[in-house]
Amino acid sequence: MPLVGADMNVMRWALLLFLVLPIATTAQGPGVFALRTMLQDKTPEIRMKAAEGLGRVGGRQAVIILRQGLGDKNAKVRVAVVEALGFIGGRLSMTVLSEAFKDKSPEVRLRTVEALKDAGTVNSIPIIQKAFGDKEVSVRLHAALMLKVIGHRRGVPVLAKVAVDDKSPAVRAAAAAYLGKVGVKDRRAVGALAKVLEDKDSTVRIRAVEALGFLQLAQAIPVLKQALKDKDTGVRLRATEVLGRVLAKDFE
Repeated sequence: MPLVGADMNVMRWALLLFLVLPIATTAQGPGVFALRTMLQDKTPEIRMKAAEGLGRVGGRQAVIILRQGLGDKNAKVRVAVVEALGFIGGRLSMTVLSEAFKDKSPEVRLRTVEALKDAGTVNSIPIIQKAFGDKEVSVRLHAALMLKVIGHRRGVPVLAKVAVDDKSPAVRAAAAAYLGKVGVKDRRAVGALAKVLEDKDSTVRIRAVEALGFLQLAQAIPVLKQALKDKDTGVRLRATEVLGRVLAKDFE
């Protein structure tokens, strides 16, 4: 029986898709391979542009190619590579980015933390946590900041541990401060900040007091009362101010 009317139109569209789809799906391949070639160019600026291009293209193939760029001798190129992986995102990108924590350049490792935040947001928290083992304070500070930017409750126990255990007062102070932002209405944050109030550094204790003012929890009040007895005048002063705000439910 001959095809007529609507049936003929359906057949034409089916034939058109049959002819066009293979071209669409294979056209990207040669272009990606060209970018892979440029990722090995002798000029660093061209290698950086190739990494950026692969980041825009995205997909599993681009991630696999970018992984090779983590071994580039130029740190700026490696930064471009990790930024491209962050732009692509997804589980595979995060797995590759975790390898960049071994990079010899602190700047690359710092940018890796930021790229992980872009690549997986909440899902990247367990990988970002590894950055707190970095020897560079700047990397650990940036890791704490990224947990604050992500702003998810899964970051509370990570920041709590860092606020107590990190060897740098600056990192402990930052982690304590960010607990106030990430741990709103999270009772775990109260317990962690109570421990931080035992820190030997007064600046860290002040940041803990300030963080307690953000939590919006009645459980923070007894902890703030304890801070009123601190040996440091600055801590007692800040605790007095924060307690007044909390009692008035004027959360900072």
